[in-house]
Amino acid sequence: MRILLALLASLSAASCASTSVQTFSSPEEATNAIVAAAEQGNQDEARRIFDSFARSSVQRDKVYASLFSAAEARYDRGNGGGAANILQFVTTQYPAAAAAREALVYSLFVERAGAEAPAEGQAETMAAAIESARSVSSEPSAWIDLAATQVAIDRGDLSGARAEFGNFLDAWDGQPASLLPYVEDIDRYLQSH
Repeated sequence: MRILLALLASLSAASCASTSVQTFSSPEEATNAIVAAAEQGNQDEARRIFDSFARSSVQRDKVYASLFSAAEARYDRGNGGGAANILQFVTTQYPAAAAAREALVYSLFVERAGAEAPAEGQAETMAAAIESARSVSSEPSAWIDLAATQVAIDRGDLSGARAEFGNFLDAWDGQPASLLPYVEDIDRYLQSH
């Protein structure tokens, strides 16, 4: 019986040790831990860290800005997938954050545009992100329609792709100019199919 009690006590202590609340001195420090967990695919740990640090609206706002900056830094280094992982976490923690949803779509779109063909599940992930971005903004950026065009192409829906592309062209003011190569590629594709 003593052995069983000792075993239970040690298991209980180990369990408590693994779920102890870590403290952070700054939003950046908390963000680094959240990002590390998210990049390892441990969304539960990322959420636990977030919940333990971002208890007030002020802290939540600071963590949001810090997470957004971390995603932007990854995107700027050419790591669109890393940016998308962070932005997916951000959109779950900040359901009304239209900017994060649009940034997620853009990151996923650029990642997809850099590949010859979509990765498995990529069209569905992009479609869900597009739907989410459209749901929180009364006027999402025009390039959301460009991303939707790519999803329709990837799904083999050329009629839907042409409709989305037409919507994009009607609303696009030429900015950001970095979209031009994608616009030209998609236009060529739709004209040839």
